[in-house]
Amino acid sequence: MNRLLITALAGICMFACKPIPQVDPAESFKGVVMNEIAAHEDSEGFDTWVEIVNTTDKEISLEGLQLFITDDYFSNQSIGSLSGALASGERKVFSTADQALRTGIASNAPFTLVLGPDAQHPVDSYERPADARALGYFGSYQRIPDGTGEWKYVTYSSEGRANELFDLSKTRPTAVWAWGSHLSDLTANNGAKLRDLKKLGYDHLLMNFAGFRNKNYRQQAIKCMRICDEIGLAVHVWLQAFYDGDWISPIDDESKSFREDIYERIRNEATQYLETWGVKGVHLDYIRFGGTASKHNWSMEVNSVNAVNRCCREIREICDSYDEGLVTSAALMPEPNSSQYYGQKPADMAKYIHILMPMIYRYGSYNFSDTSFKERSDYYAEQAAKGGGVSWSGIQTYDASTKGMSAEALRRDIDLMAQTKASGVVLFRYQLGTFPDINDLWN
Repeated sequence: MNRLLITALAGICMFACKPIPQVDPAESFKGVVMNEIAAHEDSEGFDTWVEIVNTTDKEISLEGLQLFITDDYFSNQSIGSLSGALASGERKVFSTADQALRTGIASNAPFTLVLGPDAQHPVDSYERPADARALGYFGSYQRIPDGTGEWKYVTYSSEGRANELFDLSKTRPTAVWAWGSHLSDLTANNGAKLRDLKKLGYDHLLMNFAGFRNKNYRQQAIKCMRICDEIGLAVHVWLQAFYDGDWISPIDDESKSFREDIYERIRNEATQYLETWGVKGVHLDYIRFGGTASKHNWSMEVNSVNAVNRCCREIREICDSYDEGLVTSAALMPEPNSSQYYGQKPADMAKYIHILMPMIYRYGSYNFSDTSFKERSDYYAEQAAKGGGVSWSGIQTYDASTKGMSAEALRRDIDLMAQTKASGVVLFRYQLGTFPDINDLWN
């Protein structure tokens, strides 16, 4: 054969036989990530959902992208097929509620999720560790910072919104105390009353623990939490520390020691409401003795003041352990220098409590004048500052005959508090009195 022909054929063969570069089928989806996972198959009545977000600066087609799961039942099983496109920065939620996800996911057992055109070519993945905590009703696994950060267990979720931890400083220092029995009214008509509170300038709801614990209120409490999450109203659980219908001393006078069972019960309750219900804080009421504090002072260590401070410290430690911006607050009696009766030293408590809430109730037994009303507010604000906290003055919404006040009369008392060193105001209570608009205060 002609040598030139052989050489030409060899060259053609070399070119034809050169491997063709393989294209990663996941390449076109790069930048689309799973951002939040609410795995609630193990919580009756709650949907599972997965949020994805486009972290790039361009639109990305989702055609052909799927979600795969591996758990105790499935191995790389497709549970969701995506379609359409996702604009830059846009997020999309796929849920069992509309069957965009074809199966729920349980958070009390290990699972792995893979986002990709197939399970072997992942665009993104998430693996729930075997030792991870199960999610509460409103918890989720989230990327913190949003879209780019490490995965974090969070007791509250941010479905369809940027993932960010709760920041007290971004809210108004205004709150309302409410009972569990108020839930039906608060949530009626798609939460019309809750929405009114928010519009009027109230950013925090202190919900009594019975609203969460009483089975008769469960559905209303769930609805309340969902609406509050939607409108940006922070819910705190209102716990009764040393009282359950009668006073409970946290000190055993016979052994002259702290009652560990009391502290354990309070810690467990706080943890339960934080993890199960996703509240943004713990509010301690009855965090005092019922006027008998001096009868329980046995040593430099075991005494009424230390008993109160210990409870405050332990609740602060629990809240801080989540690293989620969770808030501590406490109701105080409005009597300065009265630790011999109640065991409350405001400056000491403020070392652990973010917000002191002195109950400066002027109508009835105290009958404060305008001057004394404002002086008490200043006193607690000054004491809170010594401990590193702040004080929101708690005031009544009803007069001495328990008749609800008009919006004008209540606004006058709120204005008096706004003239003091208090950082905010708390109203006692919901369903008594007409709440005024206070959007112009404490901006």
